[in-house]
Amino acid sequence: MKNKPDDLLIEQLISTAHKFRLGKEAEGSVEFSECINRLEPLLTEPTKTQAFIQLFPAMLAAQERYDWLALADLLEYELPIQLNYLLAN
Repeated sequence: MKNKPDDLLIEQLISTAHKFRLGKEAEGSVEFSECINRLEPLLTEPTKTQAFIQLFPAMLAAQERYDWLALADLLEYELPIQLNYLLAN
């Protein structure tokens, strides 16, 4: 069974979270940037993406504080939930 592009994105989000948890901030930051680039085309309808977009300030704040565990939690748990909701509607 082939993975859908959104499944691959969720896998990449989880992989990125694991890198941050393991203290691989440089690798995690590069992968985080790639995830953001892959998310951008999905954010075309403001009414469907409001809850999704509200996570971005929290993610950026965690990154600015060097709070890699908080960022990892958002990437592994919160963002995939919102992504699934966004793609299901």
